Amino acid sequence: MASAENREGVAVLIEAPAEEVKSVPVNVTLPADVLSEIDHYAEQHGFTRSGFLAQAAKKAIAA
Repeated sequence: MASAENREGVAVLIEAPAEEVKSVPVNVTLPADVLSEIDHYAEQHGFTRSGFLAQAAKKAIAA
């Protein structure tokens, strides 16, 4: 470190956040009971409906 104040400092690399991806609205049709289950699960686990569905889709695609 060039500055005398920072001579004992430590350089640390941190991962930069990924570039934000644009969200796009979609329209899907689901049975009412499935939608209710999705909403209940999402609420209990701190997700929005969209967030849960996006995460579930990514998990299914990766499997």
